[in-house]
Amino acid sequence: MTPGPGSTALDYAALRDSLASAGVVVALAELHGGICGALCAGAASAAERWVRDSLADQELDSAAGVDDSLQELVSASWRMLDGEELAFRPLLPTDDEPLEEQVQALAFWCHGFLGGVGVSAPDVGAANEAASLAEIGEILADFAEISRAGMSEAEAAGEDQPDFALAELIEYVRVSVQLVFEELAPRRAVAARDVH
Repeated sequence: MTPGPGSTALDYAALRDSLASAGVVVALAELHGGICGALCAGAASAAERWVRDSLADQELDSAAGVDDSLQELVSASWRMLDGEELAFRPLLPTDDEPLEEQVQALAFWCHGFLGGVGVSAPDVGAANEAASLAEIGEILADFAEISRAGMSEAEAAGEDQPDFALAELIEYVRVSVQLVFEELAPRRAVAARDVH
């Protein structure tokens, strides 16, 4: 199985199956998107809070190691975002999975990212923000569009070619998240001071 354009060092399928068997009903892509949005806007403590809030109403199998898996997901995501190699990738199915599943996962990922940013920094992208943060607002608007992505029945059945290039969308998301992370560094610094 070859990694797709949206893969990371984390194994999407194994983690998805592990979380599902423990009772997690939130899609892995949405969880990862939310974690990344919260990391961008508020650092690790915000991401951990976002995960707790997202799973608060779910009855999880405590023996399944969900907490450890999600903690590693937060840590690995932070390392990718904060690294100098620009190694960040949204955690998505590989390109071996059906296209419809890949598209749906990207939509969930963007929805989660919006939620993670919104909970951690609800004023980001407001019209009265500085130019760099206004650019973030445009990115968030694009992510809102992507979060509604789907395929027509004809596209899903393979009768028509989708009118978008998934790899290009994933690359746009990847680069945009890295930009949001860099632009929101001052906010993370303030959030870190407030925690201590």
